[in-house]
Amino acid sequence: MFPVLFHIGPLTIHTYGLMVASGMLAGIFLAEYLNKKQGGDPGRIVDLSLIVILSGLLGARTLFIIINLSYYQAHPLEVFMVWKGGLVFYGGLIGGLLGLLAAIRIYRMPLWRTLDIAAPGLTLGHALGRVGCFSAGCGYGRPTDLPWAVIFTNPRSLATGVLNIPVHPTQLYSTLALLLLTVFLVWKTSRRRFDGQVAALYIIIYCIFRFSVEFLRADPRGGADIMGLFLSTSQIVSLVLLPLGLLFYFLRSRTVERD
Repeated sequence: MFPVLFHIGPLTIHTYGLMVASGMLAGIFLAEYLNKKQGGDPGRIVDLSLIVILSGLLGARTLFIIINLSYYQAHPLEVFMVWKGGLVFYGGLIGGLLGLLAAIRIYRMPLWRTLDIAAPGLTLGHALGRVGCFSAGCGYGRPTDLPWAVIFTNPRSLATGVLNIPVHPTQLYSTLALLLLTVFLVWKTSRRRFDGQVAALYIIIYCIFRFSVEFLRADPRGGADIMGLFLSTSQIVSLVLLPLGLLFYFLRSRTVERD
């Protein structure tokens, strides 16, 4: 909708980059708030955040480049133009998780409790990031005649394949779902039966939603035919992570029951 917010001399402020940065700050603030509420060391989440953000961005960008490898082989300098869009969430989740596990080990924090605290911050940051995606036009939906359809008209939009055509606002579907998930996870954090429950619920619920909403997207994002059905890269990752989330939930709950 509005890929560029404004210009300051030669500097261009892109909506996508601003919303991603805002999401990071909001996620850190929420996680730090939950950390203090749970009796954790003040400021410790902020210490973890730099490692998690850098590893998450690296993972998100790397997976996007892999999916669109032929394009970046022809335009290698655009590998570094992150402000134009081009981050795959699951790549960021995997990269960020690896960074978080490393940071937890470095700072000697409780693993499962820290994952529970991080999950609501992640969903809040992701929700704001999707607003940036909507502004840039990435992750656009399929054509539709529903009354809430949106039309991308800006020639600088990344929704080049559907300009001036009513489409599903899939980015806003994600924003709404992630905000609702954030509220639920925050509520559950103080009511969890075992450490790790909130993180497991996040994986389970998000994978189900992401697998579903991908059917409404029209942007090129890679994938494969599986048993005669084309699945996007994110749907394939969802199918891998969902049973892992269920297994994680089951094993953690059994551990608590035995204790």
